[in-house]
Amino acid sequence: MRILRALMHVSLDGYCAGPNGEMNWITLNDAIFADAHRMIEGTGAAVYGHTTYGMMRGYWPTLLKKEDADPEQRKHARWVEQIPKHTFSRTLKSHDWNNVHLHGDAGEVAALKAGEGAPLLIFGSPGLTHAFMAADLIDEYWLYQNPILLGTGISYYHAAQLTRLKLIEAKTLPGGVMRLHYAK
Repeated sequence: MRILRALMHVSLDGYCAGPNGEMNWITLNDAIFADAHRMIEGTGAAVYGHTTYGMMRGYWPTLLKKEDADPEQRKHARWVEQIPKHTFSRTLKSHDWNNVHLHGDAGEVAALKAGEGAPLLIFGSPGLTHAFMAADLIDEYWLYQNPILLGTGISYYHAAQLTRLKLIEAKTLPGGVMRLHYAK
């Protein structure tokens, strides 16, 4: 059985985006990027909601064509290009990116988890993550806790039931960011 992991940047007050989806408050630097890349290296497939799929599709393939792209980001872009991308959307009916597998219902992730292979990793995708939380399908959370209070926005924490987690690792990163790794 495969593990389903969720990766998200969150504010101290639990938001993963501003009220209009803004993410310009997220602290990003080489150390955070390297830490995230180290954590995703063993991932067998990416999992995206519709909006996150569009953001990833619009950004990572362009880096492969930029000669002046940061080498670490180019490395990640190559990873994104080759990894299976399970995209959950009720409206997206086709795609123009390689290795994309479209799913219409969040419940379909249970069949993916039942299969063999390396872990599945949800990148962002708060709406999809909420659906997976409601079905108690997420096994691990990788959270980048940013030192900011947004006051309003898109809440990341939306558990439908009590879920006890165990802290696996906490790591302090530059910019005041804490990376927290929890598991059931």
